[in-house]
Amino acid sequence: MGRSVEERRQNILAIVEREGTQQVHDLAARLNISAVTIRRDLEELAGRGLVHRTHGFVEPAKSPGPVVNDGPFTIGMVVPHSNYYFDGVIHGAKAAAGAAGAKLVLGVSDYDKSTEMHQVTRLTTKGVDGIVIAPTPDFATGELDAEQQKWLVSLPVPVVLVERPVSPSGAASVLDSVSSSHSAGAALVVRHLAELGHEKIACVSISGPNSNRIRDGYMGAVESTGLTSVAVIGEGNPGSDDAADELIRAVKDGATAVFVHNDQLAVKCMMWLEDAGIEIPTDVSLAGYDDVIAGLAHVQLTAVAPWKSEVGHRAVQRLLSRLRRGSRGGNFARLASEATATEHLQLIPRLHIRQSTAPPRKGSLESLAPAQPLAEAAPGTPTP
Repeated sequence: MGRSVEERRQNILAIVEREGTQQVHDLAARLNISAVTIRRDLEELAGRGLVHRTHGFVEPAKSPGPVVNDGPFTIGMVVPHSNYYFDGVIHGAKAAAGAAGAKLVLGVSDYDKSTEMHQVTRLTTKGVDGIVIAPTPDFATGELDAEQQKWLVSLPVPVVLVERPVSPSGAASVLDSVSSSHSAGAALVVRHLAELGHEKIACVSISGPNSNRIRDGYMGAVESTGLTSVAVIGEGNPGSDDAADELIRAVKDGATAVFVHNDQLAVKCMMWLEDAGIEIPTDVSLAGYDDVIAGLAHVQLTAVAPWKSEVGHRAVQRLLSRLRRGSRGGNFARLASEATATEHLQLIPRLHIRQSTAPPRKGSLESLAPAQPLAEAAPGTPTP
């Protein structure tokens, strides 16, 4: 093959790579060569995989597809605790890993950031291919701090967040996440109570990572349905009876339904109300959140049920998808330029309607005596 032929072909290749798709006859005229010659040149370049020919056109070669890696993979999972709420998330993650032939290795942080970082470092050092993590947020805001987000983005393996939505302005927004839409879950139960005919309701809440979102969903639905919120009551000291008197006062002030986050606190609220002579649901409807133990109360509780297992399942599936495509962790710029789109998936909880909610009572309960003090429960109510 003469040098001039190869130079001509390199000239054709340079034009196509620089300027994109070209019509074959225009390219021939531009280079002052015959149709037979350019077809021969294009056949040669296409045979080398350097260009792609279609009818009457030539275009740059298709970029190679994503790197495909079929594993087997080892996935590290770090969560705050392995009981109450996150046992469901772990169950779903384990099922997804098992179905894919992957190994799941668990670490528990106990809501301690230093322990969390140590667990992740240990897992990555031991060679896990990716991390599924529910990082420890600020309990007052439910948000991850800036340094924590930078650390998550810097990890050397792909990361998927679970139950920790990140603000779009946060560094960790480049990471995939799967979480429950807790505000939408709270709104579900408020609309249920409105449909039953309740006009005045109250909310009692623990202090936890998702409490702000649940209260926001509660207040938003109260406003949109035209209900009146008589009170939004904090639990006080975890495990205490601090909220009992205020709850009874809200009922005396006209609340005919009470929404409680979470199930454990809802069961205590049931005891406080019944000890004050208030029957459920005859006098007051009561609904919980999490649906972990709600169905075991002696009056089975209507409760919001996040898709806990599905959150874990989807998170592992998303991580495996990234691993099969050869994704890596490392830094913000690399993650922000990934060929695969980042996903922030929020699952809308279900509402399980049981015995504890009914149409509102008629008449007033203003003559009720204050609730009698109850024995202190063990501190440390679990929080998701």
